[in-house]
Formats: sequence, structure tokens, C-alpha cells
Amino acid sequence: MSVINSFARILCGQHKAYEACGFLVTLKLNSGEFSYEIAFKEGTVIKEVLLVDGEKKLSRDENGSGQIHYEKENTFLDFKIPANAIAAVNRRDEIQHPFLIELYQWANSVVLYLFGSDFGRSRVMGVTDAHAFFNNPNPPPFDDPDDFVRVYSSAYKRFGETFDKAVIADMGELGYSLSDVGADNLQELSNFPFAAVGIFVVETDLGFKNPQIQMSQGMFRALALVVHLNLCAFSRNKQLILVDDIGEGLDYERATSVIKLLITKAKENDMQLIMTTNDRFVMNEVPLEYWAVLKRKGGIVKMFNAKNSQKQFEQFKYLGLNNFDFFASDFFEAEVLND
Repeated sequence: MSVINSFARILCGQHKAYEACGFLVTLKLNSGEFSYEIAFKEGTVIKEVLLVDGEKKLSRDENGSGQIHYEKENTFLDFKIPANAIAAVNRRDEIQHPFLIELYQWANSVVLYLFGSDFGRSRVMGVTDAHAFFNNPNPPPFDDPDDFVRVYSSAYKRFGETFDKAVIADMGELGYSLSDVGADNLQELSNFPFAAVGIFVVETDLGFKNPQIQMSQGMFRALALVVHLNLCAFSRNKQLILVDDIGEGLDYERATSVIKLLITKAKENDMQLIMTTNDRFVMNEVPLEYWAVLKRKGGIVKMFNAKNSQKQFEQFKYLGLNNFDFFASDFFEAEVLND
């Protein structure tokens, strides 16, 4: 998950690779099949190549010299950029190099949620920042997974009560009956040491504002994920949702409900969803058709799924065992395409 996210951040120009590493990625995008390869050594790019449907669109060497296809002229022209610069980032042009724009749009649509982490619970917004934020008539979209208060506040400013109603409805699907959700001064809700804005919910059977710092860990994680998912659905700017350690901190019933909600949201909003887990209950809830089992030996990681191990996946369906048994055994192992 972190590798996919790191690759996306590199393509967005938000992250630099300082250690020797490389990526070879194939993506099916609107314009066709993109094959992009990039390698780094000591902070410099030593190789970069992009193919679209097998046709070379960009290539460069370790000196920063290369060629790129100009769509209007239908020809290649030479270029030279600094050795530590990425051509796919620095040569974006909607008219001449639209393939780089499409690659960037995919990378910018990738988001990683660490479900088992703090998820922004300990982070609040100072009143000075909050005042400037809420009084800005056109605040920029904000979707940093680690800044939950600002994410919710940004979403509410853009989508209003409709967004809150969607969050409340989804929390109800997870077994949390809420009558309200919002942002408020934490000093008015609890004995908080300084004035700051945080998120609260009102549970139907309790009737008071419960701030994020006093919510149970499981409830806060569920709320944070629901807010982020609805932001993705409302804004329609995310195509690949990565959720690490899904269900951590939730009981069986709520963990399975979260998974059902994730799958539903992904289907309804045409998003690709990748979740990771080693939890027995979570595995039993996710249909095998969605599975990809990763097995590492040394520095090599192999993936087993219904495509490259179709026979094993099909045979297991008739054994009458649960999905976790499929994972716990070596039943899924076979010669796969990436051997």
C-alpha cells in the first residue's frame, strides 16, 4: 500500500526518492494502457520511460537528456532537464503532452487511509486558523487524511447539510445512530486546555455533543473513514482508495459493516478499492473474487488472485470451508504469471 501511495506522490511531485529504487507500473487509463518505468539512484533519475499502448511517448537518461512526443506536430523533440527532476512531472502540457496530464490525474486520485492509525484524532484546528478558514469564501479543497478536522470542515463548506446527512446515514449503517455531526470549539464541549475547533457527534440516545477526543477509538475510526469516503464520493476526484488494516479496533459486526459500506461506495462511485487485513473475520466477509493474497519470500513478494490462480480459487469454493482457511493453508499457491 505504501509503495503504491509513494509512487503516486512521486508522480504528483509531492515526494522525492532519495534511496536507490525503481518502479515499473502498468495502468489502464482512458487513453489506453500506460506502462511507466522510473529508476532512482542517489537522488537522481537514472531511467524514465513511458509507453501508451506499446508506443513510446517519453524517454530520458541519467543525464536528464531525452525525447518526448509532441501530439500537435506528431513528432519527437529533444529535451534536457536536471538529473534529479522527473520528466513526467516537469513536462506536463495539456496540449502537447496530454498523456502526462492523464498520468498525473491518476496519481492525484490515489489516497491512502491508515485505518489502524490515529487517523487525525489528536489533531485539532486552532481558532485563528479556523476563523480564517471559515471566513474564506473560496477555501481550496482539502483532503489530507491526517487532518480530519480540516477535511470535514472543507467538505461541509463545499457541500453543506447534504454532506452531513450522508455521513449520518452511513454511520447508521455501521450501527451508530446519530442525530448530528459538526465542528465546534472544544472548550465548550470538554475541559480542553486551549481554544480549538474539533469534530463532534450527537448520538440519538444520548443527546449531547461528544467531541472527537472523547469518542471511543472504534467510533472515531468509523467516523473518519465515513467522512473521507463521502468526500471522495461527493467530489468525485479519487479513483483509487487504499485502506490499510481495515476493521482494526472494531467489533466483528461493525468491521463487517464497514467492509460492506466500502464495497458499496466503490461500486456506486466507480472507484477502485484496495484493502489490507490479516483479520479472520474481515477475510471471511470479503468474497474470494476480490482477494489478492500476498506472500513474501526474502525480497520477493508474489500475488495470488482469481486471475493467476483461477483453478485453485474455483476448487476452493466447493470445499465448504470459510475464506480464512483458504488464507491459512497453502491451497492458493500455484505457478503464477509473475514467477
